[in-house]
Amino acid sequence: MGSVKYIIAGLSCLFCLHSASGEDFRVRTDFGVSGGVSYYLGDINPRRQFYSPGISAGLLMKHHFGEHHALRANVTYGQLKGDDMDFKNDFQQQRGLKFETSLVDAHVGYEFHFLPYTSTGRTSSAHTPYIFAGVGYSFIVTSTVRNISSGHVTIPFGVGYKHRFNSNISAGCEWGLRKTFTDEPDGIPNHGIDGSFSTWHNNDWYSFVGIFITFRIFEESFECPAYKQPFGYK
Repeated sequence: MGSVKYIIAGLSCLFCLHSASGEDFRVRTDFGVSGGVSYYLGDINPRRQFYSPGISAGLLMKHHFGEHHALRANVTYGQLKGDDMDFKNDFQQQRGLKFETSLVDAHVGYEFHFLPYTSTGRTSSAHTPYIFAGVGYSFIVTSTVRNISSGHVTIPFGVGYKHRFNSNISAGCEWGLRKTFTDEPDGIPNHGIDGSFSTWHNNDWYSFVGIFITFRIFEESFECPAYKQPFGYK
């Protein structure tokens, strides 16, 4: 266990070299829940943000290293839907397709805080905007178009804001986008001019917008080993 503590301390110091000598660092893990809406961009809806939102809900974990950095993991359920009749162009009015899809999205990634943010501290802020990016995987549970059930790699990224109410509870809001490499979230393949399937198809996107609340499940403070200071516990 002692070696594990020093490994954690060393990794944290890599993220905290900008801090003052001898200042103690905090490693904190939060677990929480999220809720909001999900929506999609694709063949039916090529550009309208927040179009036809469905319900989303999820679980999340954030592991903070110092004041500006965190590792994160999320699992989120979302509903996507679209209808050609919501758009006035002649092609979609003639095509008349619609879909509803349920999916489970999971990702791991890195989060950067623009303001110094920890659970407690003399110089830290109680709130901060942040950005995140990572790698993810989505599994389509149901689809009304082609009865699809499949999984796909995604690239998640987005922005958020969070506020620390006390040393145990934080909450915030987040807008996250998912870049996919498939045309299957809406179940509608993009055909070429001659009617055959085109390999140069428009891959679908989807997004989650919502709020979250997290609770501290682990926290430890320590002095960076570079300064040869002993570990301390809260």
